[in-house]
Amino acid sequence: MSPLSLRSERSQGFSLVELLLVLAIIGIISGIAIPQFLGQRRRARLIGDAQVNARVLAMALESRRADGGIYAASGTTVTWTGGVPSNSSFLPNISLKNGTKMNYSVAVTNGGLGYSIAVTDPSVGSAAVMTTDQNGAIKLDPTYNK
Repeated sequence: MSPLSLRSERSQGFSLVELLLVLAIIGIISGIAIPQFLGQRRRARLIGDAQVNARVLAMALESRRADGGIYAASGTTVTWTGGVPSNSSFLPNISLKNGTKMNYSVAVTNGGLGYSIAVTDPSVGSAAVMTTDQNGAIKLDPTYNK
């Protein structure tokens, strides 16, 4: 009987080296995939909060226009930093969900008949997250959402 056929009859499993190699490969793949997955979840949460708060601001602005005919005087700009507005009388009943600590900016344009809302993330150097306007067009920043 040849040594090759004798070995194949005795082999019924994997060697320790083969098992360690498979575990090392799984560890390397996990080390790459898990942080990427957690980063995507964080970005999704940030963008979701930004969209919800931008919609809250947009609805308040639409209510203000329904009451007064315009959003505000043209050129009016109000920012929310850490959920606190720079002008508390602009939209006094607004309460932003700010678990992500985003900054929001509302700029009234077009003679009081238009506005734009910009959302920035101060934790990454004030990177733009999204913008929206009175038409409801939402633009997510592609460089932030990689």
